[in-house]
Amino acid sequence: MHYSTSIGIDTHAKSNQVCAFVRKTGEIVQARLSADPEELITWIRRGEFPLPLRCCYESGPLGFGLARTLNDAGIECIVAATSKLPYRQDRQKNDRADAVWLARMLDSYAVRRVHIPSVEEESLQHLSRLRGEVAGDLRRAKQRVSSFLLLTKTSYTLTKKRWTKAFVRWSTDYEFECETDTFTFRMKIAAVLRLQERLGQVEDEIARQIGLHPYLAERMARFMCIHGIGRVTAFALVCEVYDFERFKNGASFASYVGLVPSENSSGQKISRGKITKTGNAHLRRLLIEVASCYSRPAKQVKSENASVPEPIRAKAEKCKYRLLKRRRALSERNLKPNKVKVAIARELCEWIYHIAVMPD
Repeated sequence: MHYSTSIGIDTHAKSNQVCAFVRKTGEIVQARLSADPEELITWIRRGEFPLPLRCCYESGPLGFGLARTLNDAGIECIVAATSKLPYRQDRQKNDRADAVWLARMLDSYAVRRVHIPSVEEESLQHLSRLRGEVAGDLRRAKQRVSSFLLLTKTSYTLTKKRWTKAFVRWSTDYEFECETDTFTFRMKIAAVLRLQERLGQVEDEIARQIGLHPYLAERMARFMCIHGIGRVTAFALVCEVYDFERFKNGASFASYVGLVPSENSSGQKISRGKITKTGNAHLRRLLIEVASCYSRPAKQVKSENASVPEPIRAKAEKCKYRLLKRRRALSERNLKPNKVKVAIARELCEWIYHIAVMPD
């Protein structure tokens, strides 16, 4: 479909720079508007631009509210994947230039759109990412405790592992030579305990949302058949992607996660580098964590969910043995462990995609 008018929007918290590019005449109409979507809708309708038209702005911290409002008003609006936009060669960088450039990219079909979630879908994404944020804070708080013990040359020998009940009891009773060190250590321990409590609250809310949305539980059951994927990762997969059929294949899904290698090839020379890391960083981190589970065979057989069709469970079992075999083969080549984990996560994306789109 050919669009007569392409509108680029450079969004900010307090104002929007708008540029309308008319294909037939080459005319460019610009305006500085407030961040109120209603003012933008009024400007578009009063401009009487040639139809059909569509709008575009880059994905970012302002979310999808503007796109949903414009689409509900009958004005087509897409959100551009920032990491997939062409590289800019011009040296001028300001709001007007950004809006004009985005309008021209939209007119030349060089913009790759991202999925616009509903309000409910976006709220579930926020919950999934909150769990990742709290888990990250907890991990860093524990590291600060370990660093403090190392700094003060204090060793804990009661149990082999830390952060057991015995370790918490020991930490609350242990006295350093300096009173200030004792206070500092107990504050660091208290921060860990508070974060553990917050993490429990977030996971309880995730469980409550799963109970309220039968679709979540149904889709998550598929992914939880895969070795290494638990409730948290399955919840993130469903909330972040929602509809796997919008991807052409598993490689496209891996590109969305940012697990495909970068490439700088020319002629007969093929040169691939590090992974692109462009896309959904939250899912990328979770899938790399799942890949670490394939470093050794599973100690116990995963309990099967009878509600999941047998072909899907068989596919998940095949995925497990394939990735375990792949992990051993890569390790025998003496590759670095992190590189092996990323390679496993890349192939895991293919399996996740095919399991997601399999018919019931």
